Amino acid sequence: MAEASTYREGLLDEVIDACIKHLRTHPNDHEKLFYLGNAFFLKGQFDKASFCYIKAVNQNPKNPVYYTHLGHAYRELGDRDQAVASYESVLTLNPRFADAHFNVGLIFYDSKAFDKALASFANALAINPRYAAARYYVGRIYEDQGSVTKAMKEYRQVIEDSMGAKLVRGSVTIDLGAIFSELGLLDQAEAEYRRLIKDHPEYADLHFHLGIILRKKGHLDEAMEEFRIAIKLNPHYMEARRKYWEAAQ
Repeated sequence: MAEASTYREGLLDEVIDACIKHLRTHPNDHEKLFYLGNAFFLKGQFDKASFCYIKAVNQNPKNPVYYTHLGHAYRELGDRDQAVASYESVLTLNPRFADAHFNVGLIFYDSKAFDKALASFANALAINPRYAAARYYVGRIYEDQGSVTKAMKEYRQVIEDSMGAKLVRGSVTIDLGAIFSELGLLDQAEAEYRRLIKDHPEYADLHFHLGIILRKKGHLDEAMEEFRIAIKLNPHYMEARRKYWEAAQ
């Protein structure tokens, strides 16, 4: 579901007003109830959203999308049991609804019930092996459990799936560096770059990205050296020059 900030200011209020006006004469229109719930959800009014979704479900109990959004509202309200129940209602209607398995997994993940979360993410991946978000959280769980090798394998697969093809070793490492950086896994990113530089010391980008990681770790002298090497390999590497002088200050 899109963020409320993506909508023109006042648009959600217009949708709410229009839906309420319509529902005064068509109170059982489940689609308009659903739209109204979505508008409230995007405004952060999750209690009103859940009320609308419940009414939509009552009018059309065979629509798994309604239950899915009801689960989202309950999750935002902090009612995890009701959220799981809503997602399980989706799976009763359609056991191969991968998103429902994924959302159940998220709730278990947030609750630190990692075994249950892994089972739910595995169900989502069994239905859709290219479900990047599910595989990403599998990697997160492995990382939380200290299984770095398993985590890295999952992260690599996420990248390969998102690119639609098997990536060359260098591309995977650079993309993994970005992911590791976001996760705060700077040691793993540094190790990957250093390993690759042994095979391809002539690649300026590898030295540049290693310099970025080293700078984040507070190793400014080492970072400057990597930026210097990148500039030597590619004298027109302006971003490396900029990072070098920033580190020098």
